[in-house]
Amino acid sequence: MSTKRDYYEILGVRKGATPEELKKAYRELALKSHPDRVPAEKKKEAEDKFKEISEAYAVLSDPQKRSLYDQYGHAGVDQKFRQEDIFRGTDFRSVFEGFGDFDGGGIFETIFGDLGFDLFGTRGRRRRRGSSSGGARARGDEGGRGRDVDSPLAVTLEEACRGTQKSVSVPREEPCGTCGGTGSVSGAVCGTCGGRGSIRSTRTLTVTVPPGVNTGSRLRMKGEGEAGSRERGDLYLVVEVWPHPTFRREGNDLVTEVSATLPQAILGAELSVPTLEGSVIMKIPPGTQGGTTFRLRGKGVPELRGKDVGDELVKVNVEIPRNLSPRQKELVEELARSLQG
Repeated sequence: MSTKRDYYEILGVRKGATPEELKKAYRELALKSHPDRVPAEKKKEAEDKFKEISEAYAVLSDPQKRSLYDQYGHAGVDQKFRQEDIFRGTDFRSVFEGFGDFDGGGIFETIFGDLGFDLFGTRGRRRRRGSSSGGARARGDEGGRGRDVDSPLAVTLEEACRGTQKSVSVPREEPCGTCGGTGSVSGAVCGTCGGRGSIRSTRTLTVTVPPGVNTGSRLRMKGEGEAGSRERGDLYLVVEVWPHPTFRREGNDLVTEVSATLPQAILGAELSVPTLEGSVIMKIPPGTQGGTTFRLRGKGVPELRGKDVGDELVKVNVEIPRNLSPRQKELVEELARSLQG
């Protein structure tokens, strides 16, 4: 269970508060809790308070994050967004327009610098003013490294079990040729400096899918994420395994069903059973009951990056004949009487 306080309680607003009410409440609390406005012995406490109210505002001022929070609480936001992503995109600067003595950029750099990005982009602007080289970093580019990117990768069950190579096309944005920034672009216009030269294209990559992946597995492609001024982030391909018409996967086991006739179930038989490597013969003993599950060892899914292999679980369904002839009914009745006797 999360130990975080309720975001609405932190800001002192009702759950249905409007954006204007959220902004007003946050501004008042932020000004009051500014670490530079408290005695030195209370600075750490003020910084923690400032960070708490800023996180509350970052979530509640964003419609998507607020919706997740209202439905699932802190867990919903924490599962969807990394810590830096909670703050990213929040326009803190606009909250303090008209408060000229409030050093928003400075205090946020001090408190949030460990998140790996610059909330206001102030570092980049200061470099551009003080350097003729124009080596600015885009937002999200603290330390010169671009952001990691997630992209879906659909595979069949056969590909997930055996491994494969697949070609994927991913968008790729190169740093601006004018300032090196990687801000959002419109056409070829850099969102950081307004210059032309930021290039967005599509890149085709070949990815090796190892045996044993499952839905949710993440395959890392180093250096194929967003561009940074020093290095690119990584691309993570998130696997989604398509449903299969014959098999259902349970961990590393595969589950399937086959049918047996009533005589086969009574007398025992050899049944043809599908596997990912083709059909095999499976023996069922006399008196097999409908719904009995048999195990084919080693016919399941290999362990991801391991040596073990799962099994195939085969459920036998017994078919009861319909539309019997008079003679067949007599034989069944005779069998029933003999069993009763």
